[in-house]
Amino acid sequence: MNKVVKVTITKTVNFGAFCDADIDGTIYKGLIHISEIADKYVSDVNEFVSVGQTVDGYVISVDESNKQAKISLKRVN
Repeated sequence: MNKVVKVTITKTVNFGAFCDADIDGTIYKGLIHISEIADKYVSDVNEFVSVGQTVDGYVISVDESNKQAKISLKRVN
C-alpha cells in the first residue's frame, strides 16, 4: 500500500505490537512485527511503544477482506 498513516497501539506482545490503523477513513487491525519496530535490535517492544500511544506507521500490506494490515514503524521517513 506504501503510505504513512496514524496508528494507535492497542496491545504489546513479545513478538511485536497490535494497533488500530486509520487507512483512508477505515480502521484496520494492524500488526507491527518486532522486526518492524526499529532499525536496531529490539528485545523489548515496550521500550519503543506503549499502549494508547499514537504514532506514524508505514502500511506494508492490507487484507481488505479481514480489515487487517501489516504496519512498520522503522520504514516511516
